[in-house]
Amino acid sequence: MVDETTDVSTTAQLALALRYVSDTGVKERFVRFDNDTSGKRADDFAGLIIRFLEEHECLDKVVAQCFDGAAVMASGLNGVQAKVKVRAPMALFIHCYAHRLNLVLTQGASKLKECRIFFAHLNGLAAFFSRSLKCTQLLDDICQRHLPRVAPTRWQYSSRLVSTVIEKRVALKELFEHILEHHDEYDEDFVHYANGYNAHLDDFEFCFLLSTFHVIFEYSDVLFGILQNKTFDVQFCLARMDEFCDTIERERGQFGEIYESAVRETGAPSTRRGQAQGNVCARYQKLHSGILDNILAQKRNWFKDHEKVMFLSLLDPQQFQTYRKKFPDVAFSSLTQGHGTLFILPRLKTELTVMYAMTDFEGKSPADLLAFFQQKDLYGSMRQLYALVCLAVTIPVSTASVERTFSALKRIQEIRLDRLNCQHWPPWQSRRTFYRN
Repeated sequence: MVDETTDVSTTAQLALALRYVSDTGVKERFVRFDNDTSGKRADDFAGLIIRFLEEHECLDKVVAQCFDGAAVMASGLNGVQAKVKVRAPMALFIHCYAHRLNLVLTQGASKLKECRIFFAHLNGLAAFFSRSLKCTQLLDDICQRHLPRVAPTRWQYSSRLVSTVIEKRVALKELFEHILEHHDEYDEDFVHYANGYNAHLDDFEFCFLLSTFHVIFEYSDVLFGILQNKTFDVQFCLARMDEFCDTIERERGQFGEIYESAVRETGAPSTRRGQAQGNVCARYQKLHSGILDNILAQKRNWFKDHEKVMFLSLLDPQQFQTYRKKFPDVAFSSLTQGHGTLFILPRLKTELTVMYAMTDFEGKSPADLLAFFQQKDLYGSMRQLYALVCLAVTIPVSTASVERTFSALKRIQEIRLDRLNCQHWPPWQSRRTFYRN
């Protein structure tokens, strides 16, 4: 698993991690940062990754590679994943599922003009309170809550912002009205922005979209947590994605409740000249459906390549009863396309058939199966099946573990800078005093 960031010295740092199975279960181990890249080209990244794998003597054992979706990494022709696959033919490329979900929400919302305007106002609202310490203090005094700063590539932050604005809408209005009442204490631009944001909080369309996305984000936040959990396997996460889509589809029936809630908060939406109120309701119903349609379309687009991991359905515990009656030949044949050399296939088919027939294996996820094999010492008698289980749990769904190392990188860089600064401090100010302060 690989991800890239830029440290405080503006040097590109590549975080490298390995995921593997040991006698005590699945492990993810961050190995190191590497800034040995001479450029941003695919050849540079691929060469570095291959050297890393050779150094750890595991190039011929790599069964998957997980990156984000940047073109230089993900391209199937000249990207890093394609170049790594030349040296490690079994290295199935997994585009980080958490990044995919982020793209689903980002691109799903950006297709509609009303949504782009809404998030522009929402992000501006968050930025407004970072303009001065006085304003931040006012936010603490009246709302007792900070507004999350939005990162354009992380929609969990947008989710937190939506949730906070809904929860603190009345308090935020009180804050802006305080600024308008004491306008002589602030500069003109500050008062102008405060007046605009105060009006947005009373605007029907803003509140309607606020409620719409709040409902969507309630589900997507849970899904983000699942996709960033290293204990879950690909098949499990794909099933949760399908459930997310089913939930989004059911939200069509909640339009009336969201619409009426916005009416109670702000009053009926204004009508254009010659337009009936019923037509206004129909317009917002069309907008609501458009948001849901876009998200569902983006999900189908970004998760359309799940066929390449079809063989993982061989270990889907929900299907074992079905497989007893009819063996999953299509899923089994997909295993031969990338990882067939790992197995004695006739023997594996026999062991799978035995597993489907035994109630002891019923309902167990791949992680549960791994633990069961290790506890019962079955990996000797069902060696091919154990290898398939190890393959299933080794394939990652996310680079979240790698990304978490970036906060550690930041702390390391800060300590380095602190130590450098200490060298120039007066002798009577000890390092112990400096670090304590």
